[in-house]
Amino acid sequence: MITAKTIFKNEDGHLFRHLRYTYTYDNENRVTSKEASKWDSSQEAWVPYFKMDVSYTNSEVELSYARWNSKSNAYDSNIQKSFYELNDADATLMLASTK
Repeated sequence: MITAKTIFKNEDGHLFRHLRYTYTYDNENRVTSKEASKWDSSQEAWVPYFKMDVSYTNSEVELSYARWNSKSNAYDSNIQKSFYELNDADATLMLASTK
């Protein structure tokens, strides 16, 4: 299981921090959230970018996406949700709906 991953940009042979992803899992080792941060070179810090939360039921998977809002210091911007139906083998059948 991957708990974190850092992506670097290669510019003329020099590597620069670009994005960092952190993941959380449930007790069945399924991803329950993926959070992305962008590197801010002027602040020398990772700045929140977006978060995806995943919830599972017997028949569907719900994926919630939200962008970071620096004014409210929360993931409450550009919120989107998608629902995916699962078959008997827990494989995704189709996109059921979006909000």
